[in-house]
Amino acid sequence: MNKKWFYLVALALIVGIIAALGCSSSDIETGDGVDRRAYEGTTLRVLLKTGYETEAIVRYVDEFEKATGIKVEYEVYDEPTLRNKFILDCTSRTGTYDVVATQFWYMPEYLRAGWLEPLDDYPVDEEWNSISHIPEGLLETFSGDDGKLYSIPVSASGGVLIYRSDLLEKHNLNPPKTTKDVLEIAAVLKAKEPDIYPFIGRGDSSSASFGTSAGWAWAYGARVMDENLNVTVDTPEMLEAMTDLVNLMKEFAPPDQAAIGWDVMSELFRKGDVAMNFEMSGFPSVYASPDVSEVHDKIGVTLLTGPAGNYAQWMYAEGLGISRFSKNKDAAWLFLQWRTSLEVALQEVKDGIRLDFPDTRVYEAAEYSAATEGQEFFTELIPDILASVDPAYWPGIADFDRVAEAFQREISLAIAGNQTVKQALEKAQSAIEAIVNGN
Repeated sequence: MNKKWFYLVALALIVGIIAALGCSSSDIETGDGVDRRAYEGTTLRVLLKTGYETEAIVRYVDEFEKATGIKVEYEVYDEPTLRNKFILDCTSRTGTYDVVATQFWYMPEYLRAGWLEPLDDYPVDEEWNSISHIPEGLLETFSGDDGKLYSIPVSASGGVLIYRSDLLEKHNLNPPKTTKDVLEIAAVLKAKEPDIYPFIGRGDSSSASFGTSAGWAWAYGARVMDENLNVTVDTPEMLEAMTDLVNLMKEFAPPDQAAIGWDVMSELFRKGDVAMNFEMSGFPSVYASPDVSEVHDKIGVTLLTGPAGNYAQWMYAEGLGISRFSKNKDAAWLFLQWRTSLEVALQEVKDGIRLDFPDTRVYEAAEYSAATEGQEFFTELIPDILASVDPAYWPGIADFDRVAEAFQREISLAIAGNQTVKQALEKAQSAIEAIVNGN
């Protein structure tokens, strides 16, 4: 993987919104498609990650089953468990799972190992298929060096600071624009709102929380690895960044912040227990849903910059792929098309599951305009959010998971108070250097 791969991700996020603004309802393709009953009686095993990307499958999968006669059995896990189960299934070549959720940071590893099925040669259901409406750069993120597509994007996002607008208004506080603002507002809210945690983020030791620490660091001009894959953890810029972040999490977050991942974080914010949350831009649409959020009408979204003038990042993209060892690849391909279809996306919009989509047609649909009325605080910011994405900070190597865990493990221990930030960075520097050197 190289620097070009990263810029394709950023380009995709920007182009997706730009393309959406020029798309009309007449661009929506319809057609009879392929024979959807061709694989009737097949049972698909689907391996998914917890998150709003999975919510649509949980809610609507019976519609797919009725349309195709295909039975879907799905398993939903946290990200590390999902990855481990997929790796075990592939290394044993058992083909237990037909479909798997693929996070963009694991694509180099999965492609190098040959665990995913290329999708280009499968017949297209014109009514369900969304691929021609997803920005080319985002498709490149889930493609191999051979130019073939190995996963269909389901989501893509940048980094944002989500805040309780009612609390800021109550205390005459302006929405934060910088990392320094977040620290200052957190201190004010701690004094004036003792029943509310001023801040929350991902603080646990898993690689799924790496994006919070690494993305915050980029606002300070710090990154874990440079473009030449040199390890750059033990630097003054990283020390300043992690000192601020660890301080936020130790002083202003829930007491068990060092064990909190994205799921608990989301729950606490939606319950109204937290004032500010640094996260990826997929979360505001969840927080704005009255079905799951007690503060759906009390939130705002802003972008943060840091001392280096960079935007704080939380780049993410997730897709769905077919296991190379699946025995039901044709049926699995039909499922992928259904899940990423405009039909399902608009149902997600209607039911308030989310507001951000890779399929650019969604933004011009009447259903989208109707569903997002009153939520312009987020939807109008989407172009700026995606344009802010700078993938230069991301360590693009196949051993990403080991690198991310080595870094985040030490940061989590610092949040827990078991070591200083300086000690954490020194240990992370050594551990990551050993990984890069093949140890």
